[in-house]
Amino acid sequence: MPMAKLNNLYAREILDSRANPTIEVVAILDDGSVGVASVPSGSSTGSYEAKELRDLDMNRYLGQGMLKAVGNVNREIAAKLVGQPLNGVAEVDSTLISLDGTPNKARLGANAILGVSMAVTKALAVSFKQPLYRYIASLSSLTETLFVPQPVFNMINGGKHGAGNLDFQEFFIIPNHLHSFSAALETGSVIYHTIKKILARRGAIHSVGDEGGFAPNLFTNLDALEVLSESITETNHKVGIDVELGLDVAANSFYKDGRYVIKDRSSPLEAVEFVDYLRDLNGQYHLRLLEDALYEDDWKGWATLTTELGSAVGIVGDDLLVSNPERVKTAISEKACNTILVKPNQIGTVTETIGVVTQSRAAGWKIFVSHRSGETNDSFIADFAVGVGADYVKFGAPARGERVAKYNRLLSIEVELNGR
Repeated sequence: MPMAKLNNLYAREILDSRANPTIEVVAILDDGSVGVASVPSGSSTGSYEAKELRDLDMNRYLGQGMLKAVGNVNREIAAKLVGQPLNGVAEVDSTLISLDGTPNKARLGANAILGVSMAVTKALAVSFKQPLYRYIASLSSLTETLFVPQPVFNMINGGKHGAGNLDFQEFFIIPNHLHSFSAALETGSVIYHTIKKILARRGAIHSVGDEGGFAPNLFTNLDALEVLSESITETNHKVGIDVELGLDVAANSFYKDGRYVIKDRSSPLEAVEFVDYLRDLNGQYHLRLLEDALYEDDWKGWATLTTELGSAVGIVGDDLLVSNPERVKTAISEKACNTILVKPNQIGTVTETIGVVTQSRAAGWKIFVSHRSGETNDSFIADFAVGVGADYVKFGAPARGERVAKYNRLLSIEVELNGR
């Protein structure tokens, strides 16, 4: 097959699910193949993430505009790439990294760079006449049989995603992985509706947060776990057997002056005390996954937590790792976690994201692929999760169009993988 060339590359400003601007990139090859990709954005971000570029012009979109990033794609990046033969995504990504020239993609913007990387990946999949997930599997050198990862549903939103009265950011339900993805999605949907009924019965607010989960006015973090447990039981499932629980603690948001400040305790907790609290909480609720349980630079606390709970619980690094190979290398050395949360926009290119998945898997870690709180209807991340052989995915609650687009894409992939 003749080598494809990039015939056209351009970007535009669009809105994400939080009414903030983001960037959409279009890549058109000389054989007519087209890839269109839009880039998500997080609200709870680790300080070591690659830097998205926003305009900071308070006369447009409260300073959140993306015209600078759009301009970088339409001018500098397009001038470098258009007309060039595409030897693969890795070469394009390497060119983008060199062109930016900063360690965190701050000059051109990680949003601009990732948009181009994703759009080119999609266009090349079309050119090779492959489903996107299979093309990504080839980039990942994945030889195992492809499967749909186990879904993790964010059913109650707290922290920066919720109404402000719950410290922890996400409260998960995780249907048993022995069931098909479609069965797990049905379980998630039924429990979602049941949670709404239970909150109404309790007289709690049942509006939704950024990721489609409910943002109720409960009193403590344990109250939210009790609501989830009640909803699982009320739908005739066994807690911890049919459906397990999990948390994204997002500890960065309540780490103050070296201690952890939560409503469940009357005074701030030292790291060792907070680990004790989490151990007791796990003893009560038998969590499957515990994400960002400690501050992003509390390496000693992370290592203690993993030693104490890691044999039974997935200790998930998100803000700790930010999909960054150097942070992952340190975490492997320190034995700081056993599961990585993977978000392409934390590192900024498709190739680098695949690289950090490979690195983490070689350490024996589980792979947990995630959306962001500011999303679009782009379902790239669903194909990516299948293509890299992820163990888990989280795309929010089974509600809101930008979340459901990704779950529905996994339904489609499941049908294709089953040969129907």
